[in-house]
Amino acid sequence: MQIVSIETACLGNRSYVLVDGGSAVVVDPPRDIDRIDAVLEEHAAAPRLVVETHRHADYLSGGLELARRHRAAYVVPPGEPQPRFGFEPAVDGERFEAAGIGVRILATPGHTPHHVAVVIEEGTRPVAVCTGGSLLHGSVGRTDLHGDERTVALAHDQWRSARRLLTELPEDTRLLPTHGFGSLCSAAPGAATASATLGEERTVNPALQMAEQAFVATLVAGYGPVPRHYHRLPLLNAAGPSPIDLSPAPLLSTADLLRRQSEGHWLVDVRDRRSFAQSHVRGSINVEESGPLVAYLPWILPPGSGVVLLGEATQVRSAARQLTQVGIDRPLGVAVGSPQEWVSGDLSLLGSYGVGTFAGFAAAAERGTALALDVRSAPEWAASHVRDALHLSLPELAEVVDPGRGRTQPFGGISGSTWVYCGGGFRAAVATSLLHAAGATVTLINEPFDAAVQAGLTVPGRPARESVVMAKQSL
Repeated sequence: MQIVSIETACLGNRSYVLVDGGSAVVVDPPRDIDRIDAVLEEHAAAPRLVVETHRHADYLSGGLELARRHRAAYVVPPGEPQPRFGFEPAVDGERFEAAGIGVRILATPGHTPHHVAVVIEEGTRPVAVCTGGSLLHGSVGRTDLHGDERTVALAHDQWRSARRLLTELPEDTRLLPTHGFGSLCSAAPGAATASATLGEERTVNPALQMAEQAFVATLVAGYGPVPRHYHRLPLLNAAGPSPIDLSPAPLLSTADLLRRQSEGHWLVDVRDRRSFAQSHVRGSINVEESGPLVAYLPWILPPGSGVVLLGEATQVRSAARQLTQVGIDRPLGVAVGSPQEWVSGDLSLLGSYGVGTFAGFAAAAERGTALALDVRSAPEWAASHVRDALHLSLPELAEVVDPGRGRTQPFGGISGSTWVYCGGGFRAAVATSLLHAAGATVTLINEPFDAAVQAGLTVPGRPARESVVMAKQSL
């Protein structure tokens, strides 16, 4: 048996194709199943089983279309939200066979109430377990996606599910999670390990080391906000996503861009943050194609707003493909090339802002001309932040500042420049572009937060909510 991992880096997820001769089993496939088909063609194999571990909240599955295309059995766990299509129920203890590949289902509730693990067997010997959003490398899946009232009970289930896997499967069983490589479905940042056994996981995973009560209390206390689109995608997965549309979006003229912008749609520039800061279409938003674009754009995009993609041709194609994972199947249009080309040489339609460092901010703050804005999550802020900074997470900032509203006046209460930072630069780049589109004087701090720590600019956190209120009053 060969195990092929297919990474969807923009989501921090992996899918798996298990091949034995001419038969294959596919677990948790991505929306763009042409990548799965390429693996199948390379191995001259056809999928006999397509299996889902749960109704995904962070992406649309390509499982239904893949199963229909190849006439494979679609094995899906029942439970809310109930699937609205024909499927083979993935219930505890059920076994399936695909040539030499055996599949056994283990109920592992926690990440979702209906979650299952998929045990892969050669004969009767377990060789791997696809754990979906349950047991991850160094972490577990978050348990707060089904409402506050179920979070703690599901956290207890998560602990028991992790222990069940370790108890019922051999220690040399390969651990193959779907989430946990940067996914927001992970309760905490997971390890970057590409492959590990259950025995190795025992030594590093809190769920396999901590007592139940202590684990649950620690797990639940660490959750950040649930992304807005996480409430929508499980319903779409239950309904059955439509086949993907990767056809090119129309190229827009300058007049078309401005018209779309005036209608309240977002011009999303997917170039790198330095290039955007140097020159961009006024009112556009910088969400880098190379970063977690699909983790944040559908979270902060206002309901009813469409997307126009701007950037180099390869970046635009990549971004358009990534967006299909979260149900933004085709942008309203695209513009490729340079900002000067997008505005037909009318430089009055272009803007720019500064890019600096934490040292540069410290010098400006001493002169009284700078204020720091932290757009990280509440747990990050509570651990440590820049002294005297305001805090407003990126999703909270997007609730206050929407370029589609056409706000162009500077913010009251903030004199000088607002210097924006996050953990690594991606979120700060988005936030800085949002503020600039709304008329603020801004500087992007393009350094990791560790640079602020090393420069001695940080202090332990005060309550995040108190600072959020202060920030909103200042904007």
